[in-house]
Amino acid sequence: MQCRSGRHSLAIIPVFAAMIIAGCAKEVTGPRIASLTIVSGTGQTGPIGLTLSQPLTVRATDQNGQPAPGLVVHWQVTAGGGVVTPSESTTDENGEASATLRLGTSIGVNTVSATLSASAPGVEFTATATGAQATKLLVAAGAGQSGVVGSTLAQDLTVLVTDALDNPKAGVTVSFAVLSGGGSLSATSAITSATGTATVRWTLGNIAGTQSVIVSATGVAPITITATALPSGPDAITIVSGNSQSGPRDVTLPTPLVVRVTDRAGNPVSGVLILWTPAAGGGTVSPTSSFTDANGRATTTWTPSGVGGPVTVVASGGGLSVTFTAGVNVNYESISAGGRNTCGITVDNVMLCWGYNGEGQLGIGQPPLGSGPVFAYPQPTSASGNLSFRQTVVDLYHGCAITLASVGYCWGVNHDGRLGTNSVIPSNAPIQVLTALSFRMMAVSRNHTCGLSLSDRVYCWGYSGDGQVGIGLVAVDSILIPTEVVGGLRFQAVVAGGQHACAITTAPTGSVAYCWGFNSSGQLGDGSTTTQVVPTLVSGGLTIKDVSAPIAGHAVPLTIAAGYDHTCAIAASGPAYCWGRNASGQLGNGGTTNSTSPVAVSGGLTFSSISAGESHSCALTAAGLLYCWGSNASGQLGDGTTTNRTAPTGPVSGGPYQWVSAGDQHTCAITTTHLAFCWGDNQYGQLGTGAQGLAPVTAPAKVKFQP
Repeated sequence: MQCRSGRHSLAIIPVFAAMIIAGCAKEVTGPRIASLTIVSGTGQTGPIGLTLSQPLTVRATDQNGQPAPGLVVHWQVTAGGGVVTPSESTTDENGEASATLRLGTSIGVNTVSATLSASAPGVEFTATATGAQATKLLVAAGAGQSGVVGSTLAQDLTVLVTDALDNPKAGVTVSFAVLSGGGSLSATSAITSATGTATVRWTLGNIAGTQSVIVSATGVAPITITATALPSGPDAITIVSGNSQSGPRDVTLPTPLVVRVTDRAGNPVSGVLILWTPAAGGGTVSPTSSFTDANGRATTTWTPSGVGGPVTVVASGGGLSVTFTAGVNVNYESISAGGRNTCGITVDNVMLCWGYNGEGQLGIGQPPLGSGPVFAYPQPTSASGNLSFRQTVVDLYHGCAITLASVGYCWGVNHDGRLGTNSVIPSNAPIQVLTALSFRMMAVSRNHTCGLSLSDRVYCWGYSGDGQVGIGLVAVDSILIPTEVVGGLRFQAVVAGGQHACAITTAPTGSVAYCWGFNSSGQLGDGSTTTQVVPTLVSGGLTIKDVSAPIAGHAVPLTIAAGYDHTCAIAASGPAYCWGRNASGQLGNGGTTNSTSPVAVSGGLTFSSISAGESHSCALTAAGLLYCWGSNASGQLGDGTTTNRTAPTGPVSGGPYQWVSAGDQHTCAITTTHLAFCWGDNQYGQLGTGAQGLAPVTAPAKVKFQP
């Protein structure tokens, strides 16, 4: 058989073809048949969507095993969804052709077939697509919500983790943290589910406004989720500014009244309607209502009116209220320093009181509660607006005053009848003395009261066990109504001490001093320490300076004074004399020895009026210079120290003064311009400055609500 080369039909049966090939040795003598084999690229592994690093390569060989160049290889993805590039390639001189595979988007096996023709057998490449790295972190739900501060948001926070092809990534640890607002999360981390999501619950913090949570995962850029925290309902209303001002009557206060409404977390609440309501007689406001702004604030202006002293405006809204206090400026005509309290009469004849009210001794109409509240600045008495007064006198437990119509009123403790109402019932408001008498002046002690009638007669009432009512021996310890002292004398002034009283006779009857009552320290000045139950002449023949003629509608300073257990008076020529107890130097004679008769006050000063406290004394010169002496433990001498003085020290700063009143451990005075100042003990707010404290006030301090 001769072997010939040539082109033969591909349809020659395989057996015949094989026989021809077997008989042709190395020369191709029949149709050329090529086949494919895999050179490289199969069995690779990579993340889904990734182009494999190694190309898919095949080699085409003919039936003699020789490379078959120039043949077209067809590439096709048969499983896994990948993409093979190019779809056709031509074998090179080595019979090789290549393509690249980008894996599909599903995890699993990708297959690629390489064939020479549709009918010829080919080869199959495999590659495994694995999960890709997480590359995206997205908000799936819960962003942009709003809720009340401190509440849990209605919708949970849900995030989605995907790869670069947006395939969900399961099993990824996602971290959650509050970035701002102070809230809390149900968990600080969560693992993504099969759908690539992770969820936490967010409870907002207490700070109104935008709050945020930061979300992160390894290898992925973090994201921030925000929510808006809304204030809860009004929980508190506070004063921002405008409180405790003072000014002239019917003049708008310089600082507006401002309140702030907040929720339970202290966040401002806007849109709350605030009503501004002055108390009766408190003046006017403009506007009468206003809404809180974005900062929770509302404002108005206040024009106070009233008789003087404190007035109030109530700001209310959202079920809450707060009270502003201001003071209508006043000027004082006279003042009385008591034990732990003080009362003054204004130039308009209004009585104001301040300090301790444990027994109703301020007369403001408020029932005493336990130890009694303290009022550290002037308060109108309950008689304000109804009665006009010209004089007031107060002691440790009660006080009295006289109206312009010369009617006597008293208030406070009354278990011994010192209020003169024919009963022992106390009163926290001024109550009229039960008598037809008209009074020129009144005097109060620790436990009894005296009054000087317009007919120059002295009447006393209250505790009588030590003869202090001056009516002689009596069978009872309490005199419940004014009773005239015995002796038929006519007087121009009367004063009361701890448990004694003294009075100056009228000028026609000698202007001399009589005293009666308890006398253990010689406070009656009669040369003995014997208690006297009737008026007894002070020894030494001292003529007392006459009290100035009364000014219509006003009290006048006195030239005689009774302390707790000492007494002082000004001689007709101007020097001061004192007698009684002297342990603290209250007699002012340079020593500390008691005296049962008048001794001259050291220093050679001449005075126009005088006052005596528990254990100190003060006196004014005609020029308005104020000097004090005696006990000074609480700074009651006003010399800037707490050192006792056995002789007059001064003058006290702040004058000139026209009135002085020495209390138990504090002193008050009024300047010639009608301004009231107080100094000394202030534990109970008796200085009227608006403050109270244990520290002594050693220099004059201005009483609140004055120009």
